[in-house]
Amino acid sequence: FEFEPERFFDTFIGVARELIVRPREFFRQLPRAGSVKNPLAFLAVCAFLTALFVANARSGGVQLFILLCCANIFSTALGSMVMHILAQRLYRSQAPFGSTLRVLAYASLMDTVSWIPLLGPLAYFYGLYLIFLGIQEQHRLTPRQAALTVAIIVCIVTALAMAIMLASPGSFSQALQMLDPQ
Repeated sequence: FEFEPERFFDTFIGVARELIVRPREFFRQLPRAGSVKNPLAFLAVCAFLTALFVANARSGGVQLFILLCCANIFSTALGSMVMHILAQRLYRSQAPFGSTLRVLAYASLMDTVSWIPLLGPLAYFYGLYLIFLGIQEQHRLTPRQAALTVAIIVCIVTALAMAIMLASPGSFSQALQMLDPQ
């Protein structure tokens, strides 16, 4: 069961339900090869919704909306590449890149609620859990291997964010002001 843009509402709600109720089974039944058109469409919808919600919540304009939407899609693609390389190099995974992209694209569902103050941290950690399950199932990794892969990605993202803050504190504060113009 995958998202199908032709049956938008039925399959979007169905995928969301499966990711919340039966995430391991959802990732287990996903194809490991084939077209990534449907997961990319799902990612685009989630990125659009997330950017729309955040830009409106922050009273941001169309620039913020476009920035957030593009950043979400770009970071998912980049994260998929890094995670895929890690799984291949560390554990000799034979799964194709599309399987990793599928996992991160479907886990992006959690981004749509991550901006809500009380739900944000829960959504963030549940999103990491979805990635853990998805990488484990799609790459056939042990729980320890999948956890280490996710932990490495979290460390890389944290290190990059800290490097950006340290390298250009002025730009970082401007970015924060753009997100919170009050």
